[in-house]
Amino acid sequence: MTSLILMFIVGAPLNLAAYTQLSERPIHTRLDILKRHLNMTDLLVIFVYVPSRACWLMTYDWRGGDLLCKVVKFLHTFAFQSSSNVIVCIAIDRLLSVLSHAHNSPSKAHRRTRCMLSVAWTIAFISSLPQLAIWRNYLAFKKENWNQCLQTWEITRIEMSMRGVVDDAVKNRLYSLETLYSVIHMGMVFWIPVLIVLLCYVVVLWWVWVNSRPSLSGASLRVIRGPSLPTAFDSNDTTLLTRASEWKPLKTFKKNGNASNMEEKKMPKIVVSDESCGLQPTTDPQRTSITSTEAYSKAGVHMGNSQSYNARITRSRAIRVSFQLVAAYIVFWLPYNLLGVLRIADPSILPRAEISRLYFLHELIVFNSVINPYLYGLFGNLRKPVSRNYD
Repeated sequence: MTSLILMFIVGAPLNLAAYTQLSERPIHTRLDILKRHLNMTDLLVIFVYVPSRACWLMTYDWRGGDLLCKVVKFLHTFAFQSSSNVIVCIAIDRLLSVLSHAHNSPSKAHRRTRCMLSVAWTIAFISSLPQLAIWRNYLAFKKENWNQCLQTWEITRIEMSMRGVVDDAVKNRLYSLETLYSVIHMGMVFWIPVLIVLLCYVVVLWWVWVNSRPSLSGASLRVIRGPSLPTAFDSNDTTLLTRASEWKPLKTFKKNGNASNMEEKKMPKIVVSDESCGLQPTTDPQRTSITSTEAYSKAGVHMGNSQSYNARITRSRAIRVSFQLVAAYIVFWLPYNLLGVLRIADPSILPRAEISRLYFLHELIVFNSVINPYLYGLFGNLRKPVSRNYD
């Protein structure tokens, strides 16, 4: 209980500050949208789960009645389920950013991200509905007016024990129902999402490895010389530059119709330095337009290269922060869910007394919501991204 109170004291202002910062900042990238939704799930965990759980442990009985018992348990599951689903959306978004050409269009990419998030929240809501039927308030001791919010099969076991009824068939059926519920619940909240996340990042890492191998076609700047006017454009990997290395003017004719000797009077040439990309000055006024055109072309090349570099920086930063969010999710959620798997596989390994001592592992899941604002800050610099396409 003490740890829950401390996490609320620390996590509440952090998540509120993150919510304020994310709300005031305009949306530039898909990760901005995803961070907002993940922050909403963290607020649900901090302001719904932590206070209700702390009050329950403080009083050690349930004083909210049957309706509040059902609603609170529904909100608990909804908070954790939505958190996992948003993490899945982050992983899928990273996968689509490297595989889907639709993400090159900001409007289509943002629309797809919002659609994924809508599906994630809908799944979280639907998968939490069974809690309304499974949990209910139970008056265990009428004289002491001691109530508890329990699952239906736990209530049945208690009533059978108080009446002294021994029915192995009923016990086995109750155990089967409890096991089925635990498998579905843990699978929906953690194991299915984490498998999707791992699959997405395996594909992303494979794509990065394949595309990071040396390639002769895109390793260096290629210069194509020809008689045409200079033009420049950026392809995916290579900047293609077409230059006029020499410009030979048309022959000029005198009034008597004789052509001037081009060998005796040579026109100055435009010389392009491949290393410095600078122009050597020319004194011919007829060459001014061509010189200006090539200078403008070079400016376009440098601008394109700068935008491409900044886009790569923005994309790498987005990949880094999404990986940190996913890694924190796996690290803090895995121990408790492994404990649940061990309990289902062999209940004799972990008696109920030992499970209550290891319940602090569940508080690691809450701690994940506490540190998420710090992970938002790693990407939440004040500089606006250069391009909305590369996130």
